[in-house]
This record gives sequence, structure tokens and C-alpha cells, in this order.
Amino acid sequence: MKYSQCLKGEVVMIPALAKKILHVTVGTLLVSSAASAKVYLNSMCHMAANSKTQQIQGDDNKDDKFPLASISKVVTTLWAVDRLGPDYRFKTKLHVTPTANGSYDIHIEGSRDPLFGRNMSYFLISELNRMKITKIEKLTFDENFLLAWLAEEKPMIGGTTPKYDTVEQQASIVRATLTSSFATAISPGYYTILKTKAARIGVQMSNRPKIDVRTISFVKKAEFQKNEKSTTMVLMSAPLKTILKRMNNQSNNYIADNLYWNLGGTEAFNAYIAGKMQADTSDIEFHNGSGNNEGSVAKPVYNEATCEMMIKVLYSLDKSLSAKGYDLSDVMAVAAKDKASTVGSYGGVMAGSTTAKTGSVNKAKTLMGSVSTKNGEIYFAVLMHTDYDKSRSDWGVASQQIKNKVSQLINQNGGPKAIKYTEQLPLPFDKYSYLTKANTITTEKK
Repeated sequence: MKYSQCLKGEVVMIPALAKKILHVTVGTLLVSSAASAKVYLNSMCHMAANSKTQQIQGDDNKDDKFPLASISKVVTTLWAVDRLGPDYRFKTKLHVTPTANGSYDIHIEGSRDPLFGRNMSYFLISELNRMKITKIEKLTFDENFLLAWLAEEKPMIGGTTPKYDTVEQQASIVRATLTSSFATAISPGYYTILKTKAARIGVQMSNRPKIDVRTISFVKKAEFQKNEKSTTMVLMSAPLKTILKRMNNQSNNYIADNLYWNLGGTEAFNAYIAGKMQADTSDIEFHNGSGNNEGSVAKPVYNEATCEMMIKVLYSLDKSLSAKGYDLSDVMAVAAKDKASTVGSYGGVMAGSTTAKTGSVNKAKTLMGSVSTKNGEIYFAVLMHTDYDKSRSDWGVASQQIKNKVSQLINQNGGPKAIKYTEQLPLPFDKYSYLTKANTITTEKK
């Protein structure tokens, strides 16, 4: 049954019947208010993590495709982990050349770091000041330097990620951002908060950093020539697992989409998923990394997949992470533990036992992840349909229905078993990100 077919044969329930209908299981039509707003369960499925047969249990719709919304980011997470590794770091190079009067020319050789925004920029300015650099004569950058000042802030988190038709168009936006934000006075209040957070992860930042920039321009990578007096410094991002944690905690569209494009986009994704999962577009169909609308307002286009496929994704992600000594909680949020996340307020039996990613877009409301129970770990996915365009309250109703279903799954398996987890602070840099000469880089080993 395709997504569009869910609405076929729809009947309007009178209140007396609606109460009975609420207790029916798969394929149920739920009445969410006195108005005509409705919430449908598209599909729910689950699988024991230690299952030898890897049998996925669920309803009759578990092998039908439905919109995923932001649980798409879990698929993007798997692709990035498999392609790059959870410890991968984006390395942005700075070619620093001294000029007259204590000033410097700096060329930024980008790495397409998907989390280079205000936080990383302030850290970079702090690092330049540590090296006694406060004046830049000429600041240049190449096509691989992505800079979105609000990469970790609204409206970029849940909005439409900018996609440029040409390198020159992208460069124009980056140059404007460097001019209007990077090369201006820092926000003291924002910087103080960032500095405090950085200290919590062992990163020291300057007290009152500043940078004066005279000119800013774009120079293609192929056209840049390093001066013999230049020193190449490297600014490393936090490890990929931390960037993914930030992406999933915030449900950050900007990070997800840029990772997806960095990895090759839809054609490369289709090849990857075919090889990894022996799947095709009848199982999973992606247009971007975030799950946001890829079409027009009149004709929206969303990522879709079957419930079964999402369980397979969770299983594969868990295995890929554990092979490197990590858990799902290193890249996804833990209910009620990661308080600054989309599952930060999830309480009851889900608190401290559920590692999950939420999804909300147009008529889709979704959740997927794993629950720790007395009977063991269980992967789950819940895909719901709402009439969100008719009633904005539908998302709230669907969210509560999802919580009820996951809580029921936990209780049916002996109740919750808290996982060992301490809240993480996923910043775009860490104690290994300090500006370092290119040939003297060291990183942590787990």
C-alpha cells in the first residue's frame, strides 16, 4: 500500500465509534479533536537487537513506503559513519603569510565542514589571537569553505538548506557572511556562553578576541599559490560522531543536507544503499539528507522508506558504531538525558532508556530508535500520518500517540532498563581542534 493510498476509502467516524476505534491496532484511524482533524498510524515495527534470525515484527504495512521526515537523518548518519568513520575530522587549512605592520594574509582552504558557523568562527578568531594575529590584510577562501553563520541556530536548523547553482553564487554568499559577521565585532554575550561551554569540554578560549580584516575575496583552489613565506595551519573539527550528535539532537537540516551532498548526493546514495542493504527505490527513496521538502509547495517531495528498512538501518548503524567502540547514544539523543534535544522532554518509561530521533514534516510524524528493556535492547520505528495542514494540533496528538506506543513496547518487554549515559555537549570543536602546524597534528585514540 503506497502512501497516497492511505486516504482511499476514508470514512468519517462519529464520536461514539471513535472511542472504540482508539483501541484497535494496525491501520487505525484516530480522531484527534472535536474537529475533523485525524491521525493515522501508517506503520510500526520492531526487532530485538540480539535476534539471531533478525526477524522484524510489525503490521501489514511494514514493507510499504511512507514519508520519513527527520528520521531521514538516521540514514544520513549511517551513510556518513560508513563512508568516513565516526572519528573522522574535517580539516580546514589556513595558509598564513606575514605582511607589513604586523598584519597577515590568510587563505582558507576549506574541507566542506558542514558545521562551520558562528561557534567555529569564534573559536577560529580566538585561535588566531592566541597566535598573536589580530590584523588580516587579505582574507581569501576557496570553493570548499562552507560558512553559514547560523549553522547551529534558527532558522537554519529546521529550514530549507541553501543549494547553490554555481561555485560563484556560493562564494558570493560566503564572502558576504565573512564581511558582515566574521570580520565584525563579536557578540560579547554569545561569546561568553560559548567560552563557558568550551571550558566544560577542556577547551580554553581567549577572553576578548578581535580580528580586523581589510579585504575579503574568493580564490579558486586551483588558482591559489602558496607563498614561500607562508605557514600552513590546520583547524580540525570535532569528530564526525559529535557533528552527527549535534545534527540529531537539534534535527539540524543544514548539517544533514550538506553531509548528504558532500557524500555525493542521490546518485551516490542509491549506489551505497543498494550495496549496503541490497535495497532499491521500492524500499527507500531519498532526495536529501534531512527529510525536508525537496519539491515545490504545490507538489512537495519527501524522503520515503519502509518501516522494515528503517529497522535495518538502525541495526547496521549500531553494528558500525560498536565496531569502533561506540553506541547509538554517541550519535543520537537519549530521552530526558540530552535535555537540549528533540527528545529532551520525553519522560515516563522512555526516560533514560530510549535513544531516538524524531521526525516532523507536513503530514508526517515519526520516531525511530532503540529502547533498553529488561528483555534486552529493541529497535523500533513508528511512522504516522496527520492532517497537519488542516489542524496544527495534529502533530501534538501524533507525538503523544507515538510515545504511548513506544512506552507500551517497553512495558511489554519487562519494563525499562536505564542505559549508561552522561549528557554530552556536542560543540563543533574540541581539545584537538586548536590551530596546529600541518605536520604536527595529533588526535585522540579511543
